Amino acid sequence: MNYPLWSLWLTFLLSPYFSNAQRNCVLSKESEGIKVYLCDSEISNFKTIIVELDVPSNLSQYAALSLDIGQYKDWQYKAVAPRLLTQISNTELYYYSEVQTPWPTTNRDMIFHFNMYQKPEDKTLFVELTIYPDYLPLENGKVRIPRGHSVLTVTPIDKANVHVRYVLDIDPGGVVPAWIANMFAASAPWHTFKNFRDEIISQGDNRLTVPFIEDY
Repeated sequence: MNYPLWSLWLTFLLSPYFSNAQRNCVLSKESEGIKVYLCDSEISNFKTIIVELDVPSNLSQYAALSLDIGQYKDWQYKAVAPRLLTQISNTELYYYSEVQTPWPTTNRDMIFHFNMYQKPEDKTLFVELTIYPDYLPLENGKVRIPRGHSVLTVTPIDKANVHVRYVLDIDPGGVVPAWIANMFAASAPWHTFKNFRDEIISQGDNRLTVPFIEDY
C-alpha cells in the first residue's frame, strides 16, 4: 500500500494534538460501553466532544461502513438524505448531509471533506472530516454549519476488535447560544456511535470489507 507523505505528516501531527489539546474534560455520558466527554474548547464557546468505545470489527470492516455514505441515514443520529458529492479516490471524498433539529431550531446542513488514511507501523486507521460551507450554494429553509473538524482514530485491539476515539469541534451556526448547544452535545454522538456499532454487529458474516485497508 502507498502512503502519501502528506497523509503520514498529518497523521503524526494530529495524533498528539487531539490527544492533549482538550482542557477541563468532563465525562458527560457513559452507557453501554460508550463514553462521551465534553471539554473546553480553545477556539470557541462550544464544547469539544470526545467519544470512546470498543467495536467488534476489524479495520477493513469499519472502513467499509464508514465509506458507505448512502448508509449513513441508517446509523447517524437524525441524518437526513446524506449523499456523495465528489469521489476523489477510494479514501477521499466530499459528501452532503442534513441534520434534523428539534423545534424551534432550523435543520442544519453541511458539506464534509472526508479523508481516510492508515498509519503503516501499527495499522491505526484515521478518518478526518472538515466542513466546507461554501462547497455548495445555500439551500432555503436550512442553516449551513459554518465550521467543523473531527478526527476519528480506530486502533486495533486484536483481529476482531478495535478501539475508537472521536474528537469533534463544531459550530452549529445560526442563533443557538453555546450554553444551550452544550446541554445536548453528548446525546447525538452517543446515539450515532451506538447505532454504528449495532449496524456492524447486525451485519454478522455479511460485513463488507475494502481491499485498500490493511487489517491487524
